[in-house]
Amino acid sequence: MDVSSPSEKDRMERAERMVKAAIDAHPAFDGYRSSIKVYAKGSYANRTNVRADSDVDVVVENQHVTYFDYFPRSSAPSPDPNANPYTGRWDDPDDWREEVRLAMVRKFGGGDVDSSGEVAITIAEVTGSRPSADVVPSFDYRRYDSPDRRVAHVGSRVFKRSGGTVANYPDQQKANGIAKDQNTGGRYKKYVRALKNAENFLAAQGINKELPSYFMECLVWNVPNSHIALGGTLDQGFRNTLAYLFNNLLPAAYDYDDWVEPNDLKYLFYGDKWSREDGFKLVDATWELLGYE
Repeated sequence: MDVSSPSEKDRMERAERMVKAAIDAHPAFDGYRSSIKVYAKGSYANRTNVRADSDVDVVVENQHVTYFDYFPRSSAPSPDPNANPYTGRWDDPDDWREEVRLAMVRKFGGGDVDSSGEVAITIAEVTGSRPSADVVPSFDYRRYDSPDRRVAHVGSRVFKRSGGTVANYPDQQKANGIAKDQNTGGRYKKYVRALKNAENFLAAQGINKELPSYFMECLVWNVPNSHIALGGTLDQGFRNTLAYLFNNLLPAAYDYDDWVEPNDLKYLFYGDKWSREDGFKLVDATWELLGYE
């Protein structure tokens, strides 16, 4: 089942509403509001949040501009007959981020807006009034898996403050998560939350380093449904899930090379975000924490 508590759903919807209200009231967006999409993503939107996940991720996506890539890059036509460089108001990603920041400051006050993060602009919580939110300025994005553009994946592109970009696919992640949860009798998201809670405890105790909560979702995503659903009790199923991760994240194992994120479009261990060793140490420490033998 893909459900969340009424309070969690209300928190997410309030975060969406307050960010959208800030965007709607900002004069710099006059004439562009129909091209701005505001929506929640991340653990709240995917119903995998835990108590430590206090901030709601809210995307402010500029759909007046569309970025694109070809995958693999070698499939890109040269020259690309369909490429028309954008030269409008939002041709500078830094300008877009700054206007989103100013919209938040105008609505919530400079003291409650922290824009020092690499990606998100954080809105502070006011107890009893508004939830905290991580506002992510982004752009419409397409990944084309064929030179003729017949195979396309719709996502969002985020520009980091220090340089570089990130491609996200929130719709695919959400749909895939719902399907996997249904195919495992509602265990998939329970086990994601269980691993997140274990990671939070282990990090707080100094036993294991702190890891992004999305990483735990990625790990459980790569466990076959048959292992997640195996065992009569939830505890047995979680034990089987950890055992699969442990055995397949061993240094001598090679099965993790093609693991992917829950969007099923990005490899998990490519790049420098996190490593096989991060996953192995977390699973090993969780196994010990729970007293499994």
